[in-house]
Amino acid sequence: KNPNAKTLRLRNAHILNSIQGEAFKEAHGGTSLFAFVTTMVKSAMVLTGAPKPAFYDGLLQQSTIPDQVPETVNGWRSVEADGVNLLPSEAFIACNQFFVPSSNAVAFENRWANRTSKLKECEGFISFSMLRRDIKAKRHGVSPMGEEEPTYVSTTVWKDRQAFENWKNGNAFKEAHAEKKGEEPKEQPQQPPAPLWSKPPVPVFYESTLVISSPDGA
Repeated sequence: KNPNAKTLRLRNAHILNSIQGEAFKEAHGGTSLFAFVTTMVKSAMVLTGAPKPAFYDGLLQQSTIPDQVPETVNGWRSVEADGVNLLPSEAFIACNQFFVPSSNAVAFENRWANRTSKLKECEGFISFSMLRRDIKAKRHGVSPMGEEEPTYVSTTVWKDRQAFENWKNGNAFKEAHAEKKGEEPKEQPQQPPAPLWSKPPVPVFYESTLVISSPDGA
């Protein structure tokens, strides 16, 4: 039996409960017909297209205990927004999008699972997750994946951009991306193995705002 099966089922149950609960309805303007219509009208005024939901399984998660948890009111952040200026950044998120064929998925995950991570030793590190796209997800407007969409996304959350830059320019980054030394060179095969991804990874960066977190970390 898979020792993580129960945990995965519990997490999926929590997600199902959340999308069927009152908090989800309130967040999406579904408490009444008027609220729903109001939400749709406001969305149409600021969006260039309909939102596109996507679901992922989180792998290899690690996080630190936060120094403080943002205060929430009725389950949501209460911040001042003037409609003119952007909200202040509360975290910096560095992502790498990987385009991995299903035939290489196990090898890709094994490579990441066997890496040595020193992220928790880095100042300003908050959390890491390797996200695997849930291609079986249905309902809630989920459309089939296109070939241009990544199948895996590594997501590292930092306290701010400077913390990320310090890691990128420090020894931890060099060690994580360096080749193993002290090993005898292996005999080169006649034909090199196929790459694990169909095209090079694509880095994407985000500034995070309206952060809601658990006292236990991610």
